[in-house]
Amino acid sequence: MLRKAMVFAVAAVFGAASISAPAFAGRSRTTADSKRVVVYYQTQYLNGAYVSPKAMTDNVTGVTNVLVGAIHLDPTVVHLNDDPPEAAKFTQMWADLHAMQAKGVKVSAFVGGAAQGSFQRLDTDFDTYYPRLKNLVTTYGLDGLDLDVEESMSQAGINRLIDQLTTDFGTGFIITLAPVATALTGGGNLSGFNYETLERDRGAKIDWYNAQFYCGWGSMANTTGYDNIINRGLFTPSKVVAGVVTNSANCGGYVALPTLKSTLASLVAKYPTFGGVDGWEYFNSDPGGTSAPWQWAREMTSAMAGTTGTVNLALNKPATGSASCASTEGPAKAVNGSVSGGNADKFCSLAASKWLQVDLGSSVALGSVEISHASAGGESASFNTRAFTVQTSTDGTTWTTRATVTNNTSAVTTHSVAGVTARYVRLSITTPTQGTDPAARIYELKAFA
Repeated sequence: MLRKAMVFAVAAVFGAASISAPAFAGRSRTTADSKRVVVYYQTQYLNGAYVSPKAMTDNVTGVTNVLVGAIHLDPTVVHLNDDPPEAAKFTQMWADLHAMQAKGVKVSAFVGGAAQGSFQRLDTDFDTYYPRLKNLVTTYGLDGLDLDVEESMSQAGINRLIDQLTTDFGTGFIITLAPVATALTGGGNLSGFNYETLERDRGAKIDWYNAQFYCGWGSMANTTGYDNIINRGLFTPSKVVAGVVTNSANCGGYVALPTLKSTLASLVAKYPTFGGVDGWEYFNSDPGGTSAPWQWAREMTSAMAGTTGTVNLALNKPATGSASCASTEGPAKAVNGSVSGGNADKFCSLAASKWLQVDLGSSVALGSVEISHASAGGESASFNTRAFTVQTSTDGTTWTTRATVTNNTSAVTTHSVAGVTARYVRLSITTPTQGTDPAARIYELKAFA
């Protein structure tokens, strides 16, 4: 399963929308041309609660592009999730996206995906369906469209669509496509048309390709799949963005964050104009999960900027904690730099008040704290710490809470402590697992400048 299908109902005419869209005409292309951080944003509500993308700019993550959708062109209506885009539930979403545009982030809509029909209709009845798509762009001041063609479309049909978008919106309009990665090497392809032919014929009008390296179509566990595309000599690195899933629940082929960051660093070193990375999708992105999905974008920016792999200030430093489950599972195991030594390679505590503390040796300027929970060490994700706080102190006596997490499910969480100077870092655990198991399991507590 690729871009997930949803059932949508949206009026084709948007004149009643109350959102004031920014003017589009005359927009010049200012989007990043390499090392992009692209985030797909389809889940706007989770369990009835609004999921705002604006945290990605509020927290200065380096995100360059947000792709909102999915858009589907049905016989009588245009669809965006379950409601018209002018529905009251989306008022805040459009305001947030426009605020992100004001800070330099480019906002596109992605069209198509797993729910088929839109591109077949554009292929066979262009004059009926294209005006509806054009109206969506102008009404909401979109910077571009991402064409996720997962159904059969003719070569002439995709050419016509790209030509018309360029004619109507100019060269400043961002046109991207979202092929499975193998389609860029002449292999498996969901789109009907040939991407190598498309690049030769219309490449000058296409900004880049969000290649899907997941769901069985490729992997970012190493650089091999990406190298295969570039080595064919047609697609340049600046035009190939590596697409990954941001959470193992989103599709097969999830690559753990440390491995992914290593792969990205290698690609940047190998290809100075590396196109960047895109994530499917925003709402549950690791390492922050649903409580802080914006952290994924920051991690990607950091990886491509070469700031990953910085020194773990907590490595092998003195650690203390609440009573451990066994003598072999004491606090020192959480600062030994390893998560792969088996179930005993962790700090475990059954104490009524569970905590872990590391002494960095002297006060240092901190940037982030990273915690590896149970599944990072190979245990069940049901044992991942659910609720906890991260605190810092200069003297080990007076503590300041820097992060409070109440609903974590992720294996690894990263917590910003930028601008904080401290000698001690403390993890206080309030809910040790996802269920009733009472043991806290922390495989690693890391601190970075």
